[in-house]
Amino acid sequence: MTIIGKRSTSWKQLGAAVCITGIAGVAVSVQALAQEVSDVLPTTTKRPTHYAVAPESGTLPEKVLRARIPYVSATSTGAAYDIDGTKVDGGITASVMASGLALEYGITDELSFGFLVPYVMKNKIGLNGSNYRNQRGYYVSKRSAYEAAGALLAASGLCTAGTGCDALIDSGFAFPTDTSVKLSTGESVTLKAGVPAKIGLDSIILNAAVPQDGETGIGDVDLGLKYRWFNNDTMGHAVGIVLHTPTGKYEDVTLSQRATGRGVMEFGLRSSFDYKINENYIAGWQHTMDYAVGKGKIKRSKIVDNTQMNDIDETGDGFSNNEEFERPGVRSSGYVDVKTSLAQFSPMLNAFGGKVRYSYDYDTAVRVQESELIQSNGFRGVGERSSIHQIGVGLNWDGFQLENRIPVRLTYDLDMPVKGANKSVAPMRNTFITELYYKF
Repeated sequence: MTIIGKRSTSWKQLGAAVCITGIAGVAVSVQALAQEVSDVLPTTTKRPTHYAVAPESGTLPEKVLRARIPYVSATSTGAAYDIDGTKVDGGITASVMASGLALEYGITDELSFGFLVPYVMKNKIGLNGSNYRNQRGYYVSKRSAYEAAGALLAASGLCTAGTGCDALIDSGFAFPTDTSVKLSTGESVTLKAGVPAKIGLDSIILNAAVPQDGETGIGDVDLGLKYRWFNNDTMGHAVGIVLHTPTGKYEDVTLSQRATGRGVMEFGLRSSFDYKINENYIAGWQHTMDYAVGKGKIKRSKIVDNTQMNDIDETGDGFSNNEEFERPGVRSSGYVDVKTSLAQFSPMLNAFGGKVRYSYDYDTAVRVQESELIQSNGFRGVGERSSIHQIGVGLNWDGFQLENRIPVRLTYDLDMPVKGANKSVAPMRNTFITELYYKF
């Protein structure tokens, strides 16, 4: 029996990098207002603090509503990080677009409520088979394939189990007759007579990794509260809670596609701290810890045809076609940034601000039947923990800074991967956010 075929967490990792986690912070905390109610409305006389130096700990003033409409575009031409942190061309190309709606409301000047509804509009993924051989998932599947084929050869007395059979397969050995091999899903494939076994096994592995266009539609909806408990002229700190609800598509998504959600409910705690360096610069640090509550469900896909759910009752590895999974441990993510008002360079730039940012995300693994290792068991998302680090730059335009104030703000961010581990896709991300305000 061989357990060939599954790619690693490529499509799931891409989703985390693109929109679901990329927008999730919008709902409760990202770059909130610094000013009080009297500073927000265009009808007031006091000039507001520059938006570019608004603190991370800020909350919306009482009875102020903010609507945010994000647009996220992520592209990858193959960049990936192996389990040891080496950057490789992993052969996965991607073009993903997402939007959504985030609404926030100031319950009091110190307490805000928000929710986010993300929506994936485009989810295209491609595969370069040659470069995919650089991926961690390929090596794991290859190891399983060689062990299974080697067991057949050793049983026939053709080689010594282990490295001896590996060497025989690598030498170009071909079975003299058509040989049937049972995969982990219960499917059977045939290694043709006269065709080198390593070529036949390689073909099965790559076929299992070929993607189709991913799912589109609503992702995981977030709900959150943010409370600013400390604030003075120099420092501020706020704490928040966020609930990630599993409303996105996950359970019925085949191996060939990327889901729009993470498949399980998660509860998060968020810390937002800022330090005012001077009138023009402010540094901030936001950190979130997410913990999965309960288990999710996932259905098994075929390996020979990964666009179909598996319907074979007798599987070969102890995993059924319908399994529960969990995300063990804590997911840690956040960023450190420094923001500035461009008005310090020219009064004509009063409405503009800029920032630099370093972000990080240490994701959880997915565990099926107590196992966290990448497996060729026909399940999507089973893999070791992954991490990604990015540097970013941003520019914003603030309508509140105009002589005739308008309650609109526009933000653009560019985030580029610089470091990672066990990340099958490391895309570059462009984010545009339109913010609208209303005072009740």
